This record gives sequence, C-alpha cells and structure tokens, in this order.
Amino acid sequence: MERLSTGHGSGGRLTSELVSDIISSFGVSGLEQEDCAIPEKGLAVTIDGYTITPRVFPGGDIGKLAVCGSVNDLAVRGAEPRYLAMSLVAEEGLAKDELLSYMRSAGSVCAELSIELISGDTKIVPRGQVDGLFITTCALGKPLPERNIGADRLEAGDTLIVTTSIGRHGAAVAAARYNLSAGSLKSDCTPLWPLVKDILDIPGLHCMRDCTRGGMGTVLCEWAETASLGILFDENMVPIDPEVRSVCDILGFDPLYLACEGCAVIAVSPDDADETIHRLKKHDLARDATCIGRLTAENSGYVGMRTEAGGIRLVDMPVGEILPRIC
Repeated sequence: MERLSTGHGSGGRLTSELVSDIISSFGVSGLEQEDCAIPEKGLAVTIDGYTITPRVFPGGDIGKLAVCGSVNDLAVRGAEPRYLAMSLVAEEGLAKDELLSYMRSAGSVCAELSIELISGDTKIVPRGQVDGLFITTCALGKPLPERNIGADRLEAGDTLIVTTSIGRHGAAVAAARYNLSAGSLKSDCTPLWPLVKDILDIPGLHCMRDCTRGGMGTVLCEWAETASLGILFDENMVPIDPEVRSVCDILGFDPLYLACEGCAVIAVSPDDADETIHRLKKHDLARDATCIGRLTAENSGYVGMRTEAGGIRLVDMPVGEILPRIC
C-alpha cells in the first residue's frame, strides 16, 4: 500500500500525480489544473491551506501569508480579490494574543485590498494533535470580463517574464528555521493584485502564475506539459538575490525550486513584452522584472535552461520535498 510522504505536498511531480488521482475520484475529466477556477462568468474562486514553520518569519507571518497566497492565485488569473472565508485549526495551549496577532496581519492585507471577510470557522484541538495553528482560506474574486488568462492560451514564441528575484520566501523561511545569518533577506510575501492589474489590458498577455510551492522551475514544467510546448530560458537572466544564493549554497538547495510568495511568471506575446516590462517596473514589487526566455514549438513538454557554461540543462519537477512546511 502506497503511503503519503511530505513529497506529495511539495508542489512537484508527486503532488501533480496525487492531485490527478484525487480529481479522478470525483469522476471529473477535463478539469483545469489552475490554482484558481472560474466556474462561471463573473466569479473566480481559490482555496489553500497554510502550515508554515516558523509561524513568524522575516517579512511576514502565517496570517499575512494565508491572505496573500490566496488572493495571488486570483490575481494571476486576472481576477480582482473581493471576499475571503477563513478556517482556523488551533492547538490547545496556543497563546490567544499570538493567534490574534496573525489575524491582525491577515486583516491588514484585506484592508489594503478592500477584501471583505464573509465567513469562517474555528476549531481548537487537544495539545499535540496540531503543530500550533493551521489556516485554510477560500478567496472569491471578480475576473476581468472577456479575458481568458491561463495555460490553455500559451503559444510558441511567447516571451517569459519574471516579475522579481526568485526564491526569497523559501530562503527566508529556511534561514529562520535553521538559524542562519542571511543579512537583510526577507520573504517576498505580498499581494500581487496592485501589480498585475496594470497589465491586464495588454492584448498579448496569455498566462500568469505565482511561483509558490515548487518555485519557478515547477511552474515552467507545468506550463510545458500542459501546453505541449517547449520552454528555453537563460540562467544568466533569472534574477536571484545574493542572500538567496548564500542560503542555497549552505543548504544545498536549487533556487529554481524555492517558493516565492510575491513573484509571478508571465507569458506574453513578443510584440507586447517591452510594454509589459515597462508597466511592471513602475512598481517597487517588480523593480527586477526581466525577460528570461521563451516558449518554443520544439521539445514539447520539456524545459531547458541555457547555463552560464553555454550548455543546456534539463529542468524537471522535483520529486521529493526540498523544504517542508513553507506555506
């Protein structure tokens, strides 16, 4: 009997297989495997659970993360976040003031984006049955009329743009967990809607995805397989902060697969790439926005990275868990 491992929650290959098995249990076929669904005109919905440790990390905490993570899934489908439902499972003995500090963080993000909390549930379980606090959020949004942004719109020749340096959330959490000195490194945990709403009217905008579990590398692999296209990007063009590289060097991580919580990959027609970059760079969130590569008709389903040495490295989804409990 196969048993679940932490790798099944990594966002990589095992996660993809598990999700497919779960979906098939409902007798559903042809379901979009996007992080946000648009079940009917005028409605976008997403749901996610958060189990991060430590619950407070440089740049945020579990409350801020729970709201940002869900509303970002809406934003990259072109949907304005409007409503939030939240479920809490807390462990007996958790300090009430600590719990409320996370709720204030969550409430601050909601206030910033004019999101209304509309429903919720709270459970307290006996000591030892939950590691402090688990949060589940369901976010509802309003998609832009007549825009279909998703992996089914990817085209050969599309330019790939990354909005900011990658891996900062995973690296910041790892540094905090293992008591590493990482200078000014902070998680990029932040809402993406103020950034992406300014590019939604660009005609050649085809697809966006926030690089959470599994990082940018996993997103690109999912796109290549979903669209049956190849992807080629340049290692030298991917922005990575020195502090992230240092943490990766110490712990043996690959920054391509480290989680981000305020970074998106965007696929846009080459004619609109310069305008997209121009608009993104108006925001502090996207000061490092850059073109990193393109989609190709060759090598369907595969992702290649042109290395500094001039060769091509095959990029695949991670199979195991690199760093559990990061979101």
